[in-house]
Amino acid sequence: MEQQASKHEKVKQLLQKEITEGYYEGGDKLPSEQRLCDYFKVSRVTVRHALQNLENDGLIYRKQGVGAFVSDQTYKSNLVKLTDFSEDMRQAGLESSSRLVSLKKVDPIKEVNEILEIRPDMKLIRVDRVRLGSGKPVAFDITWLPPGYGQLLFDEDLTTQTIYNVIEEKYEIPILAGSYRFTATNADKYIGDYLNLKEGDALFEIDRCSRTTGDKKVYFQKRYYNPAHVSYVMELSRNEDSEDVTSKDGLPLKEFSPEFVK
Repeated sequence: MEQQASKHEKVKQLLQKEITEGYYEGGDKLPSEQRLCDYFKVSRVTVRHALQNLENDGLIYRKQGVGAFVSDQTYKSNLVKLTDFSEDMRQAGLESSSRLVSLKKVDPIKEVNEILEIRPDMKLIRVDRVRLGSGKPVAFDITWLPPGYGQLLFDEDLTTQTIYNVIEEKYEIPILAGSYRFTATNADKYIGDYLNLKEGDALFEIDRCSRTTGDKKVYFQKRYYNPAHVSYVMELSRNEDSEDVTSKDGLPLKEFSPEFVK
């Protein structure tokens, strides 16, 4: 099922538990990548992605050629993590699944080809899916991939697997970074029909471009949320040692996460 945690998420969660429960202290060196591979019985790509996520969360830091070390949690960075749809659903206590609408090769789209940094005459693979939370249509995704990555999806069951997991878990292509854009838009008839909305109804749009090693673009996605089912919550946190409540730099963003209506 799509709701099941991916391999790198499981490795990350186990290491995070050991770090937060004090098995490791600040400055301690983690086992080598090879030892972690042997211990968890996973690939090196999976271990590296788990370590990357731990580093993104400020729990570890890495020294090139030396290894990974546990951060001093007293000074852990306030970093924001944007999560996958299936992980969002799992944290909300909902079962995630998808309804595949179409998977096909399409003509180039100037804007999308530029975002993916591929030739302007290169065709694209387009995937349209309804994203479901416990059987209820919550969002509609349109995803474009360069043909080199998109052709990997044609033999996969995208109703129970995410594109993210197919690319990472089966083909060991790590998704290391992504840029996001949040905006408001209105439903057209095509998307509205799948989300049980009328043409012109409000939608919450998230544009995401995900990248792999060498900053190569893997896919560009437009996700349209029905705002009746989701809202985003922002948590700000001030350094408790600071005497200036209204710092000129403002309050740092601690968390930015979705909340779903069950």
